[in-house]
Amino acid sequence: MRKLLTTALSCALLSAAVPVIAQDSFAIINAKVITNDGVAIDNATVLVQDGKIKAIGATDTSANAPQPNGTSIIDGSGSWVTPGIFAPYGQIGLVEVSLESSTRDTQSGDSVSQASLKAADGFNPKSSSVSATRGEGVTHVAIGLSPRSSIFGGIGAIANMSGEFDSIETPESFAYIQLGSSGGDLAGGSRSAAMAQLKQGFADASRRYGSPDDGDAIRRADAQALKPVLAGRIPLIIGADRASDLNAIAALKREYPKLRIVVLGAAEGWMVADALRAADISVLVDPQETLPYSFDQVATRADNAARLQLAGVRVAFMSRSSDFSHQVRLLPQHAGNAVAQGLTWDQAFKAITLTPAQIFGRPDLGTIKVGQTANLVVWDGDPLEVMTGATRVVIGGEVQDMTSRQTELSKRYNPNNTSDMPHGYRR
Repeated sequence: MRKLLTTALSCALLSAAVPVIAQDSFAIINAKVITNDGVAIDNATVLVQDGKIKAIGATDTSANAPQPNGTSIIDGSGSWVTPGIFAPYGQIGLVEVSLESSTRDTQSGDSVSQASLKAADGFNPKSSSVSATRGEGVTHVAIGLSPRSSIFGGIGAIANMSGEFDSIETPESFAYIQLGSSGGDLAGGSRSAAMAQLKQGFADASRRYGSPDDGDAIRRADAQALKPVLAGRIPLIIGADRASDLNAIAALKREYPKLRIVVLGAAEGWMVADALRAADISVLVDPQETLPYSFDQVATRADNAARLQLAGVRVAFMSRSSDFSHQVRLLPQHAGNAVAQGLTWDQAFKAITLTPAQIFGRPDLGTIKVGQTANLVVWDGDPLEVMTGATRVVIGGEVQDMTSRQTELSKRYNPNNTSDMPHGYRR
């Protein structure tokens, strides 16, 4: 394999006939490359031309090696190159100031519609949290809403963290539903009420409306929003933690076999891992949730993710223990903690890159492959180590600005700043 990669590199990177290269064209040499599609490649080169990955292979350091024409060369000695981090659930761009309601677009308790609400309609790509998240190596986030007056949390989207106005890539990517004790409270006070509301909603979604009524349980617009879920065209994320709730969700999958169910939470998932695997249910787990924060999580344990993975359950990581709106950028640290609790490094890293891409049906993300549009990150070390930082982020083939509110504040208020200007005037 190494020989084939090197040959491809020679053909693509080192051709003397390469035309003038666009701005987003560069070669990172002497780096460790994690492709998520095989073994890691040490002392490797990744060539990006016009935003696409043209070659990956061992760096040719011989004196006779042809030189790339017009491509900027980045010495990646000591650096790692990986696919971009993909957060499988978050509320980046839906919240600016958590305690200021005018800047929060995460839930709509007074709305007559619930299941048909779209996270994409409230997403602000210019939010300060977007640039801060991008600066930590997160390139994509599945943006979702929180249920407020029913178990239905609306339709989520997949957005990239470029900060551009067209950064919503898939406006209707998944639906969210809350079960467990929280879902019971939303449905009227019990888990049975929540499950009844869910099944009645599914019944309305499967009807053909020949009259102007709004359905038996939910409004017609909400029922229409659930049709792609019933058909299996988009995943259904269900919030739940207790083992008995997870068993109920596995039974739901048997009743509606087309559902692509993803459980968010699954704190007690290790107890029913075989049932989850048999039902082909994926889980979004927070590796840092090691204590029971509610009665739904009494049996939570630090090695939950490792036990689920061992049982054959598809596991991806989310950041519920920090928060979904501002701290999704800490996801690599969560994955690093999972390594300390039994997962291999490869399993933990795929849980924040390749696995979310598979869950949401995005084969263009989560790997580094020749021919793909570049969505990658250059790190100054192991990305799962707490002191490692991203030095370059590429989204959609474009090199991203690494400036954020945090970097600007750091420059202004750094005690080592030798400027004699008052803090407020430093630039």
